[in-house]
Amino acid sequence: MKSITITVAILLISTLSFPAFIPAAEITAAELFHKGSEAYSRGDYEQAITDFETITRDNGFSAQVLYNLAGSYAQAGKTGKAVLNYERALRLAPSDSDTLGNLALLRKENGLFQTDVNGTARFFRLLNLNQWAIAILFVLGLCILFVITKRTFAYSRATTITITLSCLALLTLSLYGTFRGYQEFNPLVVIEPNARLLVSPFDSSVSIGAIGEGRLMYPLKEHKGYSYVKDETGRTGWILNSMVEPVCKQPGME
Repeated sequence: MKSITITVAILLISTLSFPAFIPAAEITAAELFHKGSEAYSRGDYEQAITDFETITRDNGFSAQVLYNLAGSYAQAGKTGKAVLNYERALRLAPSDSDTLGNLALLRKENGLFQTDVNGTARFFRLLNLNQWAIAILFVLGLCILFVITKRTFAYSRATTITITLSCLALLTLSLYGTFRGYQEFNPLVVIEPNARLLVSPFDSSVSIGAIGEGRLMYPLKEHKGYSYVKDETGRTGWILNSMVEPVCKQPGME
């Protein structure tokens, strides 16, 4: 009986004391964020970078922290890392006007002009990856609804063919839009100032040309520490993995 009483007491103490550990972690992150913001305000951008990077490493990504981290990198003259973190912030808050505006200004100031895209590319960029995926579910829902109502209503042969072809066309469009969105969702960002595209994945390979820090690269395949990529202008070549970093990456992973 005594042992049971002791066990219950221990459980009660554990239950009451456990929630106290959660606010402590939150306060630490909040204080670190405040500390980083103060460092930014006084122009100590390196300290601000350290504080905000610590938050992302220990607590995961958030749009606000990534936005401040990107601004700190931009002020420190590290364009690649600034673009990288603005892009990461946009994955969490795609419509944030401050992030979009600062990223556009950063690219303009550093000559990172994006090439004009054709009408097809502009059309498929009207929706993001999540929206194209939702469109697939919507079209599939329409198809199921048509099959169900077909048993109740006597559709003519012409109507049946028209609706079927329309559903197939919309489904194909949504699938292709999702595929394109997936390709563009996680590009690599050039984070080093002296990056170059190479003909082959070897240190002694001939260079095709320089790639500006902050440029987006779309990976096609990898080979022994190199990635075969396509840049925003359509050029292809190999680049050393240490020169680039993916937008979508688990915090704390090297």
